[in-house]
Amino acid sequence: MQHWFVYYKLDASVARDLDARLRQMQHEVAAACGVRTRLMRRADGDGGLDTLLEVYDDIAKPAEFESTLTTAVTRAGLPPWLVAQRRTERFEEF
Repeated sequence: MQHWFVYYKLDASVARDLDARLRQMQHEVAAACGVRTRLMRRADGDGGLDTLLEVYDDIAKPAEFESTLTTAVTRAGLPPWLVAQRRTERFEEF
């Protein structure tokens, strides 16, 4: 099983505006792939910037998941500058 962590920084007001879209995107990915999702915000802030973290747990088929996530990001209509700065870390059970 893999666990993916996708993180990026954005203005706090933009984060609030995108909250519903991000949660809907994660809901769609969870329904399609059977993964657990969470949306988190860095607790210690950065002067008006939020670091958001999308967490995807229990990924059994990483290639299928990656395709589904890419499609969901496109469908969510996230701003291109945000899509460009998304960073993904992939972990697996040790």
